[in-house]
Amino acid sequence: MDSASLREIALAQGTDKEGGHSYTDAYERHLGHLRDRPITLLEIGIGGYADPGRGGASLRMWKQFFPRAQIVGLDIEDKAHFAEDRITILQGDQGDRASLARLGSLHGPFDVVIDDGSHRSEHVIASFEVLFPFVREGGVYAIEDLQTSYWEKYGGSSGARRQGTSMTLLQRLADGLNYQEFDIPAYEPSYTDRWVQSLIFYHNLAFILKGSNLEPSNSLPAHPRSGQRYSARAARSPRQVFRRAVPLTIRRALVRSARAVSARFRNGDSRTTG
Repeated sequence: MDSASLREIALAQGTDKEGGHSYTDAYERHLGHLRDRPITLLEIGIGGYADPGRGGASLRMWKQFFPRAQIVGLDIEDKAHFAEDRITILQGDQGDRASLARLGSLHGPFDVVIDDGSHRSEHVIASFEVLFPFVREGGVYAIEDLQTSYWEKYGGSSGARRQGTSMTLLQRLADGLNYQEFDIPAYEPSYTDRWVQSLIFYHNLAFILKGSNLEPSNSLPAHPRSGQRYSARAARSPRQVFRRAVPLTIRRALVRSARAVSARFRNGDSRTTG
């Protein structure tokens, strides 16, 4: 078995995931546990743009790092000549939702999806929304080069009120981790609310881990709730309300009194005072 690190393999294969970027340590940290498994990995973006002689380096890197994996590469340009044993090449537009759905149905489910495609926010969002349901539970969805989320020429924005960018998508997913705490009447949890288990961010790189996110709130009823708004105070148990409303010294006095009465009854003395 090849024991080389992902960084070493990346440098040997010439992919910009190391050198042009510094992604390989993070990838090995979050994908290393899959190294010897028969996984299916999809990478969007094969590299080289319209130049038919360039690209494919990261696919070869993944093939070497995952010796039992099936690797699928998608690119808007014709890169079919990079196909080889355990590497399947597809041509398609990552902004075409119907094509992505067909891809997922034919080649999924996936253990890993990596978006290293156009980096345009609308394409990143479309790809995630269509392909995330095709990721297996326990799988990982990675999005690279998130700097473009702040650049207008890629459909991004650096403004305080930006919306519809790759980063605002991720921020929405982060909020969704806590959807059980949303104080919204009749709220219906989304697919990602229920299936994004965690998010990990690095410089220009994010990992979305897929898994059940059903842990209930410790204060609020489960969704969907009735039309009235709930608050943590309204949802407290009677004991919690009592503890908050009655000072500690009085609570202690009441406990001592109750214990004294209980002791008299245990000793056969049923007399009351008054």
